Amino acid sequence: MRVLVGGGTGFIGTALIHLLKARGHEVTLVSRKPGPGRITWDELATSGLPSCDAAVNLAGENILNPLRRWNEAFQKEVLSSRLETTQLLARAITKAPSAPANSSSPGFTLGTW
Repeated sequence: MRVLVGGGTGFIGTALIHLLKARGHEVTLVSRKPGPGRITWDELATSGLPSCDAAVNLAGENILNPLRRWNEAFQKEVLSSRLETTQLLARAITKAPSAPANSSSPGFTLGTW
């Protein structure tokens, strides 16, 4: 199976990619940084979804970032980082010739936004 993973450089994404590859799946990572086996979010926006059977989005600012204060500005940054990548991936999926199965992180933060 060909799997697209957004946010695959984090803790969960790294483990997921390792597991998928160990089971023989082909993985393409969507990342801010280009590299082998990767496409950037900008490339996804301009070139569209590469051929894949499934898409998983785990992208977003780490809410447990020890270098950041949990204040209103950071809360907005966390929310924005998740919404923007999910919206971009959703747009790419709707334009794809054949839509893959999709899963996004169910995690969210409670609070007043």
